[in-house]
Amino acid sequence: MGRIGILTDDKHPLRAAIVLAVGFNLFTLVVFTVSGWARGPESLHESLVLGLPMMLVDGFVGFQLYFVLRRTERLQPVPRWGLVTIAVVAVALVQALWDTQLRIWADTLTMDLRQSYIRAATLNTYNSGMLAGLFAFQTAYMALQRNQSLLDEARQREREAQMLALRFQLNPHFLFNTLNAISSLVVLRRTDEAESMIDRLSSFLRGSLAADPDRMVSVEDEFEMLDNYLDIESVRFGERLVTAIHLPHELARAQVPPFLLQPLVENAVKYAVAPSRSQVRVEIAARERDGLLELEVSDSGSDAEGVGSGTGVGLANVRERLRLSFGSEGRIQVHKDMDGFRVTLTMPLNLPPVPAERPLTIAA
Repeated sequence: MGRIGILTDDKHPLRAAIVLAVGFNLFTLVVFTVSGWARGPESLHESLVLGLPMMLVDGFVGFQLYFVLRRTERLQPVPRWGLVTIAVVAVALVQALWDTQLRIWADTLTMDLRQSYIRAATLNTYNSGMLAGLFAFQTAYMALQRNQSLLDEARQREREAQMLALRFQLNPHFLFNTLNAISSLVVLRRTDEAESMIDRLSSFLRGSLAADPDRMVSVEDEFEMLDNYLDIESVRFGERLVTAIHLPHELARAQVPPFLLQPLVENAVKYAVAPSRSQVRVEIAARERDGLLELEVSDSGSDAEGVGSGTGVGLANVRERLRLSFGSEGRIQVHKDMDGFRVTLTMPLNLPPVPAERPLTIAA
């Protein structure tokens, strides 16, 4: 922690106040010594003799203002600062009494006792007021830091809740479609296909429940989950569904939000494969472009009239998750033509370092 961090350490406010008080009194001691040097040898000798004991006692007495400020912080401004002002004057009077007595003991009193006391009281009132102001500023700054930390934490919790809500929004949607497909297979007495679909659904849900909605996963894991999903759908559509997944080896470890592409693939199946009587190709691809990661889901279904308005949780869900995860750096592009439908997601390319191999230990 740097010097500024020590002065604004909200976890140890007393320590931060002590550091501030020591710094303030050391600065005052330096100014007192330089002033004595500028006035001549006698004044410098006086400053060297009196400076340290004066600042030790004055610093200890002045530090009591910190406790006054802390114990009055719940009061309204007028009574609080009224009490602080009284405390500043009281501290200055005690400091002036010590400073004057110290000059008497050192035989350096150069003016009338009453005048010396008034002069010392005036200077100490100014110093004590400055120190109280610094304590107040330090406390206010630490409170601002604390509130900012709480605000950041609240925003993070809100983001986590939004991400979780978006994730939970997907599961019922997917489950409804899959269970409806299983029900159709059972009605058609295609029991072998229904059993196969149930097995694949179990594997898919096992991976889904294990995933943390707020933790990134590798593109490889994301594509593997989509491959499992398409395996489930292939039971419904047979040869009508043809899939292709393109993942360059160097992008396999890139980090993305989990289940980011599922609603896009689900839309491709629902709006391109399901209504088509011919074969439809669904492709999933990853590539790097200009230092960014692009993920793309496309289909060759020419009958995609319902996609623009019927995506429901699909595009809206993906767009919101991109915003929550990457802010303005996450973008979504939708392209629709006679050859089908294509959605491209762009986001920062986050490649974690390759873990170092553990050294082989051979037992003696």
